[in-house]
Amino acid sequence: MYKHVFGPVPSRRLGISLGVDLVKPKSCNMNCVFCECGATPKLAEKRESFKDIREVENEIRSVLKDVKPDYITFSGNGEPTLSKDLGKIINWIKDNTDVKVCLITNSLLLNDDEVIKEVQRADLIIPTLNSVDDEIFHKINRPSNNIHISMLMSGLKKLSVVYNGKVYLETFIIEGLNDGEDHIKRMAAFLKTIKFTKLQLNSLARRGAENWVKPASIEALNNVKRLFAENGIENVEIVKELSERKEKIEMEEDLIENMKSIREYSEEEMKKIFKTKDNEKH
Repeated sequence: MYKHVFGPVPSRRLGISLGVDLVKPKSCNMNCVFCECGATPKLAEKRESFKDIREVENEIRSVLKDVKPDYITFSGNGEPTLSKDLGKIINWIKDNTDVKVCLITNSLLLNDDEVIKEVQRADLIIPTLNSVDDEIFHKINRPSNNIHISMLMSGLKKLSVVYNGKVYLETFIIEGLNDGEDHIKRMAAFLKTIKFTKLQLNSLARRGAENWVKPASIEALNNVKRLFAENGIENVEIVKELSERKEKIEMEEDLIENMKSIREYSEEEMKKIFKTKDNEKH
């Protein structure tokens, strides 16, 4: 029975992504309105060791016997940088496998020098920046009252200075909140001060933590992309729908159930990546 790994996840951005969850449900320092893992009952205030890292290593090793993912991705039931073991597991993967490592993070703990040191060997980091306005930041990400957007921005600047891997900076667009012309202009001004590979405009794909959060229209996303371009940010892409995999994956049922327990996946998404009775007939 697998307890710490899940998938491989049908990812719109990463192809075949084996998820690794280093925290316990739901350990996060934010309560983002769009989170596909649901609401955060209590905000986490400090980093901890949540898991037996030998168990995590053994589960990764076991899964890799049957499938080679495009990435081993730290995500799951909360914020992965809250785990004090993040750096140890990244180093173990880099030393013992030939699979690339991705970290998906809400960016808040990138302001911690120890965290920055731990993520150096990741091949790809996907940090989030939804706003440079403190009021909008609190409406979307809902951190504790003593957290301010300047802390998150400071962490992204630190990452820019010392990290040499790929950075896909993510902005989750919610129409009427962070897609306005003035807001995009301010975002662009900050983005010119940091280093990133590309900016990805994302929108709701599954149910979020709050029912009022709706998927942004393609018109709104294209308009945001245009506004960024007009303000000097060209390396912007809209996150597309999941593409179908030619060779479907056969995977153990408990890994799939782990994945479904973290967030919802439609039957259509599952058929695009995993072997099912329907697509085995073709």
